Amino acid sequence: MIKLLKKIYHYIKIRIYVNEKIILFQHLKHTNQKSPATIVEANKDNVKDILAFQDKRYLKVFNHFLEIGDKGYFAYLNGKCVHRSWVKHKPQYVSLHSLLSIPLNYNEVFIHYCETAPDARGKNIYPHVLSRIASDFKDRSRILISVNEKNISSIKGVKKAGFVEIERYRLIVIFGIKYIRVEKLY
Repeated sequence: MIKLLKKIYHYIKIRIYVNEKIILFQHLKHTNQKSPATIVEANKDNVKDILAFQDKRYLKVFNHFLEIGDKGYFAYLNGKCVHRSWVKHKPQYVSLHSLLSIPLNYNEVFIHYCETAPDARGKNIYPHVLSRIASDFKDRSRILISVNEKNISSIKGVKKAGFVEIERYRLIVIFGIKYIRVEKLY
């Protein structure tokens, strides 16, 4: 019952007032990042490894990602999964925010749903995984990722992995009326 009330509260809250900036980055220069982690692709056999730092509800989410063709990357430290990142690589709409989507065109990829376990942060794992993804998809015309402007540590990791800011989206919602301003930077 509490989870349902939280979902209802969140749903109402984001329709009453939102004022956020989302930054869209594109990979433009290869930087070979390293970390003490081992990176492997996600599959049906290892998807349960995320339980080392994620709630059980993510199993359903990540199995769905695998079913629809998203490619997942897990990073391991001492045999324990400590990071996950997912990649959309087919034409579709991708979510930069729960209230903001953009089209992903043919020959583009979008990195999403990234997280590092709190006890594994500061070990260069996130830039290492992004560097691996960029290498795996180097034949694509654009490799994209978005970050909320408030997430300073993610922005640092994205830039370290060779991504450059190309657009900023200002998202404002007041009583259900949505306003989006796009600032092209590159």
